[in-house]
Amino acid sequence: METCGANIFTLGDLGVQTRREETCITCGQCVTVCPQDAIRHDGLNIQDFLPVREDLKVSPEQIYHFLRSRRSVRTFEPREVPREMLERLGDIGRYAPTGTNIQDVEFVVVQHPSEVASLSRMAGLFYGRYLEKLESSKEPIPYHTARRLNAFRLYYEYALEGKDRVFRGGKAAIMAHGPATNAVAPDNCHYALSYIILMAHSMGLGTCLLRTFCMAAENDPEIQKELGLPEGHKIFGCISLGFPKYKFYKLPARKSPQVRWL
Repeated sequence: METCGANIFTLGDLGVQTRREETCITCGQCVTVCPQDAIRHDGLNIQDFLPVREDLKVSPEQIYHFLRSRRSVRTFEPREVPREMLERLGDIGRYAPTGTNIQDVEFVVVQHPSEVASLSRMAGLFYGRYLEKLESSKEPIPYHTARRLNAFRLYYEYALEGKDRVFRGGKAAIMAHGPATNAVAPDNCHYALSYIILMAHSMGLGTCLLRTFCMAAENDPEIQKELGLPEGHKIFGCISLGFPKYKFYKLPARKSPQVRWL
């Protein structure tokens, strides 16, 4: 009973009872934690609740190594990503946590390299216009924007040459979007993409996060039209993916964590 975040279950003289059922967020905690399989919920398909397999659990050491071994990939093999692999990635994305279990994350999957190239060109041309606007402005350019001026220029120049810089040569892309008015939609989309990125790594695929494309998609009406998002939705995350061209042999170093213990 204690696992219910809405505190719906109570224990009284008549045994376990429920109250305020309208506050249930259908998270399924009650079903997954009951060892007697005694919970039935009208809003959940019990057949979709699979048993936890102890034989598939991995050790902390394996998880630590797996997470450290994931790299951002910016050079890919020419072969395309099979649709079945993309479908599996979309499937695992739906199991990522969302605020109050709202499950409002949706995806755009770009499965053909030609479409990736088209979106890359559109984004590159956007950055050409954006760069011109920045350089003609009399206002000081913010530090983090100024650091990326050369990158913006490369996106534009590559687009003019018919080459892809935005998606880094990825053969497919996955974008996560949700309601722009939901304050936690960006977090929900990022969690979903994190699941997808890690799953892709386990499948031998490389990925690269592309905030660059999100910015272009947010500000370019032509890109928005091409993506066909539902009204009121916004792209909050994007990754390119494909088969890595090169193999990594070492785990890279990182800065020491900056932590304030309370």
